[in-house]
Amino acid sequence: MSEVELKLLLDRQQVPAVLARIDELPSQACTKHASRLLRSIYFDTAARDLRKNGISLRLRRDGKRWLQTVKLNGTIAGGLSKVSEFERPVPSGQVSIDAIEDADVRERLRKLISDRPLKTIAETHINRTQIDLSLDDGAKAELAVDSGAIKAAGRSENLHELEIELVEGAPADLYRTARMVLPKGSLRFSRFSKAARSVLLAEQGHIEPPATPRRAETVPLKPGYATGEAARAMLHECLSQIAANIEAVQQCDDPEGPHQLRIGLRRLRSALALLAHEIASPEEAAPGLSEEARWLGREVGRLRDLDVVLNDIARPYFALDGHAHGAAPVLGTLERHAKEIRNDLRQILCGERVGDFLLSLSEFIETASWKDDHRKKRERRRLTDFAGKILDRRWAHVLTKAKGIERFDQEQKHALRKELKKLRYTIEFLGPLFPKRDVKRVTERLKTLQTVFGSLNDATVVEAVLSKPPLSSINDLAAQRAIGRLLGACETRVTYDWTTAQAHWKALKTCHLFWKRKHK
Repeated sequence: MSEVELKLLLDRQQVPAVLARIDELPSQACTKHASRLLRSIYFDTAARDLRKNGISLRLRRDGKRWLQTVKLNGTIAGGLSKVSEFERPVPSGQVSIDAIEDADVRERLRKLISDRPLKTIAETHINRTQIDLSLDDGAKAELAVDSGAIKAAGRSENLHELEIELVEGAPADLYRTARMVLPKGSLRFSRFSKAARSVLLAEQGHIEPPATPRRAETVPLKPGYATGEAARAMLHECLSQIAANIEAVQQCDDPEGPHQLRIGLRRLRSALALLAHEIASPEEAAPGLSEEARWLGREVGRLRDLDVVLNDIARPYFALDGHAHGAAPVLGTLERHAKEIRNDLRQILCGERVGDFLLSLSEFIETASWKDDHRKKRERRRLTDFAGKILDRRWAHVLTKAKGIERFDQEQKHALRKELKKLRYTIEFLGPLFPKRDVKRVTERLKTLQTVFGSLNDATVVEAVLSKPPLSSINDLAAQRAIGRLLGACETRVTYDWTTAQAHWKALKTCHLFWKRKHK
């Protein structure tokens, strides 16, 4: 059978709050079962043949009975887990391939295991509170609040998790249920099943990889995808980058975290814009997601701008021979200010507004209806045709913004820079549909141009940061002179970079556009 559930990680202190929210639900809609201990044992061959093929095999002790569960074809994105599950009682408490009802699955496991012995990979000891919930429209969900430990390779780590399984209804009911029971504040999607966490603990020594900055990844689009499939894939990638970098900013000071979070938010806004006309009906349009991404991007940008000024510009400049005089107060003030803004941002990222944004984005991805979803297969447009039109439109916007580039003021430079970013994100999304070599020619020239535009923007950021408190309030003549020298160096660089930017723009403008081969 197919299992669909929303999985959310909880901190230990959140568990009582979730249970308290559940206790507040109307008694006629909620049946709370007594908490019980579940002991699960995960098996695989020594060579991990099952894991390599996306299969988990589990024995679970539930009260006085043993259940054997096989799960395969699993995916988890934005906390939403979809998996095929085959479960049967095994009174012996021993693994029994013969007990698997589905003949195809049974034979597949036999071939994978062959005559190799199965080994215990890990165990979980979970205290589960189960709640059956009936919603007013007939939808039904099963909630499980899990607290316990995963044990493997002599190690043990605690896990607290909320699982909301859809029994009857539509995916939107999962999110409606989540909003009913989750306490306000921080929200973390679970990225791994308990089986996957068991393997992580056995092989890497943890059940959750350390939070590190996450770069954008290529969306594996294929020409045969319907527009809706492509849309969900693009938006899932945006959500994954955003969620991962929210955790990175919360847990470490790496400047790459805010940088990648801001990129993820910008990519999301670009994706929503290019997909806006593919929504089946206007009332289903993304509910304020672009506006929320813009708001959060501004908050993240405050820290990112300080990181750029401190780490990419001020420190390298003052490290040069003869430039260090008066630098210490400037660098110290920048460091303290960045620390204050980082703490402010962490509070925002733990807040209710960001949690609602993440949940709403995940819900939109899973529940939005796309025009191609309502067309017969033979009537659907080719995805490459759709991509070509989108790229044509983006390129036209760039050309419009670049008119009169020789006489641009600062505002016009900034406007062109934003359009170039949108074009690059669109190419990153849709590029996999076209020959890699053709795409690379365009992206390399675009990246070169963007690097120069980025340098131009950095100079603007430096002036904005250094010309207002707390930097402008430093009561030290040597420090103020150091700031003046730094601003002057940036201004000199701008003159050179702008000449370079115009040359790179001409090179990009004359480059063969890969999507024009079939779309003229």
